Amino acid sequence: MKIPADVSVYVWIGLGLIGLFLLAQLMRHPKQILLRLFRTAVMGCLFVIAVDWIGQYFHYHLPFNPLTALTAGLLGIPGVLALIALQLWIFP
Repeated sequence: MKIPADVSVYVWIGLGLIGLFLLAQLMRHPKQILLRLFRTAVMGCLFVIAVDWIGQYFHYHLPFNPLTALTAGLLGIPGVLALIALQLWIFP
């Protein structure tokens, strides 16, 4: 399945704006942002590990990497649910 070109342009523009915002915040408050990012990554790791631990009873595995940990940490429970939905949608 190929993503239309106009959709991928909007995705890249959105990711660029998010990156620019994060860079501006990092320049403004470097210690606070890095500490918060580390704390949310740790919480995300715990969320992903909990999903793997519970998911082993249902033969489900959520990959553990920095992207999933940060997504789960920054977005919390809705982020974990979004990761599960995306994985089930992309890899049925």
